[in-house]
Amino acid sequence: MALRVIPKFGLALGSGGAKGLAHIGIIKTLEKHGIPIDFIAGASIGSIIGAHYAAHKDINKLEELVLGFSRTKGLQLFDPTLKGGIMKGRKTEGFIEDILEKATFESLKIPFAAVATDLNTAEAVVFTDGSLIKAIRVSISVPAFFQPVFYRKRLLADGGLSNPIPVDVARAMGADIVIAVNLDTVYVEKMLEDIPPLASVPMHSINILRHNLALHSVKNADVVISPPDILQVGLLGWNTLFTTQKAKRIIKAGEDAAEASMPYIKEVIRHRMEEKSGISRIISFVNRFRTQ
Repeated sequence: MALRVIPKFGLALGSGGAKGLAHIGIIKTLEKHGIPIDFIAGASIGSIIGAHYAAHKDINKLEELVLGFSRTKGLQLFDPTLKGGIMKGRKTEGFIEDILEKATFESLKIPFAAVATDLNTAEAVVFTDGSLIKAIRVSISVPAFFQPVFYRKRLLADGGLSNPIPVDVARAMGADIVIAVNLDTVYVEKMLEDIPPLASVPMHSINILRHNLALHSVKNADVVISPPDILQVGLLGWNTLFTTQKAKRIIKAGEDAAEASMPYIKEVIRHRMEEKSGISRIISFVNRFRTQ
């Protein structure tokens, strides 16, 4: 009888502003089907969703937090500035610390990595140690919205600028199968039927850049889940966080997208287990040969 080896699963959670609520629905569906999550790598909104799940391993707790997030709570995080962004982000950093209950990288229940971008070198910077709160803070630092942050001798901003779906990071952490969540696939599908107004051209161009960068990020993923932008949330869409029904619909879109991907996920698992079983038999044979 062949030895069966369970593969390790990595989840690469992409950037995408409020569309990242779809990550919650995807994790719910993976749990429902018994797909373990052994490693998580996240960029921008993917980092805060991923870190919360890595800390508590309770997706219902995260969903309740999101659905209870009111406009009043959002305004309490606003600390205005005109230097490097419209928000300093210090209150947001305190909020992150509160919802993670002062978790550290060492205390996480699931190994986790956050991705940020060095504004001076354009490099993706991966954090797996140091301050978990600071790592998330720099990962979500959307340009012009949050001030960039000097941390570890680098000026850091949003991870989506360099590696919006950190598949390679999840792989490097030890994942055999990487499930990537791409929130930037929909923009080229919204056909322009006429010459657009001047005001919409820059944003549409940014969306195209994001789309192509996301395709590059997921090229080595084993599975790519792409929830549709059913509410046309846009680049940030933070207002969605204050509307419970919209938030629920985005979470549900994530659930539906993961459910649709499940047959393929299970097929990938089957093939990978067969491969690992074959490798295990070879290693077992070599070890027996060495002992003779």
